[in-house]
Amino acid sequence: MRFNDTLSEIVRQDLEMNIVPALMGEPGIGKSSWVESLAYSMNTKAFTLAVNQMAAKEDLTGARLVPYTRPDGTESHKQVFYPHDVVQQAIDYAKQNPREWPILFCDEINRTTADVTSGILTMITMRRLGHEDLPDNLRIIVAGNDKGNVTTLDEASLSRFSIYRVEPEAVTLISILGDEMNPWVKKVLTQFPAMVFQKSISGIVAADGADDDDDNATASFAELFDSGEEMNQLTTPRTIDNLSRWLNCAERDQLARYLAMPTTIGDRETTVLNEVVESHVGNTPFAVQVVAAIAEDLASGSGQHTSNQVVVPKPNCYADLKTAQSITDLATMIAGLTDTEKSGSLLYALKEREDNTRLIEQLAAHTHQIEAAHTRTLFEMVSAQQADTQNVEAFLNSGTPVADAVKPLLSAFL
Repeated sequence: MRFNDTLSEIVRQDLEMNIVPALMGEPGIGKSSWVESLAYSMNTKAFTLAVNQMAAKEDLTGARLVPYTRPDGTESHKQVFYPHDVVQQAIDYAKQNPREWPILFCDEINRTTADVTSGILTMITMRRLGHEDLPDNLRIIVAGNDKGNVTTLDEASLSRFSIYRVEPEAVTLISILGDEMNPWVKKVLTQFPAMVFQKSISGIVAADGADDDDDNATASFAELFDSGEEMNQLTTPRTIDNLSRWLNCAERDQLARYLAMPTTIGDRETTVLNEVVESHVGNTPFAVQVVAAIAEDLASGSGQHTSNQVVVPKPNCYADLKTAQSITDLATMIAGLTDTEKSGSLLYALKEREDNTRLIEQLAAHTHQIEAAHTRTLFEMVSAQQADTQNVEAFLNSGTPVADAVKPLLSAFL
């Protein structure tokens, strides 16, 4: 199943029922980024536990000797097990935000020792780690790899999960990276979405690149990591992101200089720009297309930018706020919300294509500040003209400190 809106919808229903989804697929295809994006769309946070960095169960649950008084009054010590710091952060956040469904994401669950994997499975089954019970609203997602040096999970272990075989999707990667994706990279992925995951192929000479049906351009997932002992870079969502960020900080004259600078890779004559792009995403048709897009743009002197649909998370408490019958009831409900819920509700009220004037005025009056992640989304939404103009004007005219703080910048887009 591909990383798209359908998978998001299915996994959210799993989480609602407190079922643990297991995302199984190749490394580097964007599982971590997708979970973080899913959490944000649910107006909550994801806490990533890198299971593959643990060597023993003690790394997951550390043991400490603490003072202990026996029933007969004599002093002694007993062993107490404490959760890993990331798990403890997730527990604390879940307790502080009881109306959210924060996500504990256990990544690379089977790329570690059998001892650690067993500890994770026990935590999922008993919903307890060390001396801490997992809060009822804390949700869990795990991820693992299909092949390689992995710990095999037996049928009893697999029965704990709903298992999804996942593959990357170019559209989803474009959505996740948003305006941070380099325009040349985005152009290639939009035109050739199948190139989102490829292995290096020696001797690529195609000038126009390959289309989605070219058997030489793409490889099956089973083949991508079966290339012998030679260490070749791959085109994956992770490496595409790295290339995109590198291109974003490069100057046009720098790229033009690299494009005109010849070099040799093995027995291939190429350019420094090709070598740089291949160092990030491998010698693949994707690399060929990116270099071609850059060369074409540099020759024409024009650029390209396409806006994306901005993802605005809807807090779980939002539906209740909309049912308030009076200003008094609404103010009472808002007073009981966390700062994150107030900020997120205000953001969603500005986006919704309904007259939310009353709700916005009350939220603005009770919100001290818009949280950093919500602020970024707000400016993206307003600049892309995806916010409701009437609601934004009601917010800016509310005369509240939180509105006055962003008014100078938001007004530029109205």
